[in-house]
Amino acid sequence: MRIIAGRWKGRKLLSLKGTSTRPTYDRVKEAMFNILQAYIPDSLVLDLFAGTGNLGLEALSRGCKKVVFVEKNPRAVEILNQNRRNLGCFDQSHVVCDDVFHAIRYLSGKERFDVVFADPPYNEGMDARLIYAIAESDVMQPDGIIMLEHSSRSNQPDEAGDIKRIQTRKYGNTSISIYRKCRSDD
Repeated sequence: MRIIAGRWKGRKLLSLKGTSTRPTYDRVKEAMFNILQAYIPDSLVLDLFAGTGNLGLEALSRGCKKVVFVEKNPRAVEILNQNRRNLGCFDQSHVVCDDVFHAIRYLSGKERFDVVFADPPYNEGMDARLIYAIAESDVMQPDGIIMLEHSSRSNQPDEAGDIKRIQTRKYGNTSISIYRKCRSDD
């Protein structure tokens, strides 16, 4: 894994050995950030199921203000913290070592994010539950974007409350569904 663009372009990231995490492939990550390029500068980013920090650290490299990483695997958090230390970005990031659904409830009303990355385990039925949990919370800014990485075989909800799916893109076995939180006047 490496940072693709921005101030840390080309820097390698440490990864977790084994199959407990599934890093986002460079090709998919590059496509995600091409879509998000206008949203990232000066944004507040929430990286759910963060693993070792691949997506959130890429966002920091490209100019976001701050990232909150949520990851419950303590080994992945250790490596995430090593990656943060290697890049010198402790002042721009925070790690919550907890279950994603607890973290969303905890963060609700405290911080509102412009961009949410979510890469839950494939085929465990968490995708729709996650979109509904975000919709029921107060963690997103109006017009905020969710980038949900999921198996191309799974079906995603078209909407949940004021969050609407605006497109899905397929990259082999992986798909990205892009959601937008609508303003109350939309």
